[in-house]
Amino acid sequence: MTIRVVRAVVAVAGLALPLLFLTACSHPGRSGTVSANVTMAYCGNSPQVRPTVVSIVCLTNDINARNLDWSAWGKPTATAIGTAEVDLCAFEDCHSGDYSPFPIVVVASRIVSCPRHTRAYSRLQYVFVGTSPFQGVPANVSFKNYIAGASRPEPPRDQTVSLGC
Repeated sequence: MTIRVVRAVVAVAGLALPLLFLTACSHPGRSGTVSANVTMAYCGNSPQVRPTVVSIVCLTNDINARNLDWSAWGKPTATAIGTAEVDLCAFEDCHSGDYSPFPIVVVASRIVSCPRHTRAYSRLQYVFVGTSPFQGVPANVSFKNYIAGASRPEPPRDQTVSLGC
């Protein structure tokens, strides 16, 4: 391993570790009870309890987190580990699709009240563990006019997604 790769692995681990500690240190809601009935809805999908697949970029299959194994579901912060299927070609100027798996940690937080007396996580954060699939992509790259044009969905800025009810 080169020094550069080791530094990248240490940097990603340094980002993921605090997120995992947040889950271990989270406390139940004000009522003192924890509900497993908290849901997550994203990209127009029906709300689900402990989803095993989450699309990170809506309207595409550019980044999908799969085989998610959740801990602390229903608490203020829930964490899942799984595998991200990432289309490496999606954010470059190519058209063939090049899907590769990457370990991923997903963190759901900010429980909100929804219609019909339900509750849902309203924030999703993710971090790739080990090597990022986007090492060569600058953080401020613009995806306008890439492949599908100006309306093409982009990966979330700062790896944070807002969720609906």
